[in-house]
Amino acid sequence: MMPKLIEKKAVLHVHTDASDGTGSIEEVISMACSAGVDILGINDHNTLDARERGFGGWNSSLFVLAGAELEDSAENSHLLVYGIDELPQTRDTLEQISFVNGKGGIAIAAHPTEAPGKLPRTRSYSWKAGSAVDGLTGVEVWNYMSLWKKGISLFNALSKMKSPDRHVEHPDSKAVEFWERTGGCAIAGPDAHALRFGIGRAGREVFPYDMMFRRLLTHILLDANLSDSDDIAEKQILSALRQGSCFTSNVLHGDAFGFRAGREDACILLNLPGAGEVTVSKSGAVLWQDHLEAGNHRLRCEITERISISVFREGRTWIYAAIQ
Repeated sequence: MMPKLIEKKAVLHVHTDASDGTGSIEEVISMACSAGVDILGINDHNTLDARERGFGGWNSSLFVLAGAELEDSAENSHLLVYGIDELPQTRDTLEQISFVNGKGGIAIAAHPTEAPGKLPRTRSYSWKAGSAVDGLTGVEVWNYMSLWKKGISLFNALSKMKSPDRHVEHPDSKAVEFWERTGGCAIAGPDAHALRFGIGRAGREVFPYDMMFRRLLTHILLDANLSDSDDIAEKQILSALRQGSCFTSNVLHGDAFGFRAGREDACILLNLPGAGEVTVSKSGAVLWQDHLEAGNHRLRCEITERISISVFREGRTWIYAAIQ
């Protein structure tokens, strides 16, 4: 029997006009509220602007997890950091991780294995800090914008623009393998910027916030309801992420609320909120696979190492969960 947990829908990895996004923090918060988001993770590049301006914490029914996105001296090895009131002065990734942990915060590797496109400004910002990853709280395994820009060129740019969701149907398999080495939480994020191209009336907003907030979610599982206190609620969220108490979903394929996965003896316990094709895998190898209906299930699995559970609908990933 799996414990009863409080589930919150989080959109992590969002940028505002404090760095390279286009929406103000007020606009972004408003759109997140309209999308029914419970927790919003702000990660402007190399700044705690949202936190310093007092937006961290409760904003009506929305909790803003006000953090930053850090990078090394060559703009690689990005980190999503939360729970700190000051940024490290170093551009060394391992020193950044140590600093964040020392301040009681968390550091999650952002899009660590992303591949570049073939157009200007579509280079990759992947992990370059070597195999020493001690201190990471987890890994962003499903990043909307990173997957979308992969391999973009003059020849496929139009089709990618017209049908962007077709290119973001699954977590990045290499990022999942990265998680298998590090452990911790495995999260999803839109990497939302709401970029605009063109001038004046000819300008066009690409990937608007209200669209991106209705795609990839990180469902955070808590032992108790979030406190009314900003500080205590933030600590509850950070604690759940440190424990890997979360799973991810793509809203386009259904409401994943109520999904649960855990271990008991030599079995995996699953609670499915809807029917789907379930796959248990490790390092890309399938350990178990079958169609399951909604309800509680018990799957035999002798492996005690880190594994992935994916639930597919029409060949697309609906739910992805990393099990320690």
